[in-house]
Amino acid sequence: MTIEILALFGCVVVLFISIFAQQIAIDRAYGAKYALSNRDSTPREPSPTVERLTKLVRNHVEGLAVFGSLVLIASVSGISNSATVYASLAIFAARALHALFFAFGITPLRSLAWGFGFLLATPTFLYGLISGSTLPI
Repeated sequence: MTIEILALFGCVVVLFISIFAQQIAIDRAYGAKYALSNRDSTPREPSPTVERLTKLVRNHVEGLAVFGSLVLIASVSGISNSATVYASLAIFAARALHALFFAFGITPLRSLAWGFGFLLATPTFLYGLISGSTLPI
């Protein structure tokens, strides 16, 4: 297993924990009857914690769509270099910190973690893919 795939696996574990935390928050805020329902109706008083964790899960899925695609391309292409390795570790760290800060509502650090992972580490991963490819660029 490459470091890039291991980092992606770590991000999936963070997503699993986030979904689990979201479900616990739903159970606590709205009760088991709502949690086990189709959730067609929204509770009258929305829970800020549930809303925040729902946004966290959605944001993490969106991030995984990008990062997972990059890791898949790197894996299928047989590309692994220092840029892809370090970027994937940075993305994992950023996603884990982002989830933690998002879950607890720590806004300035949450944005910094997201920015580091998405705006700095992702382009570095792309650079690693391009520099490791055999395309005549």
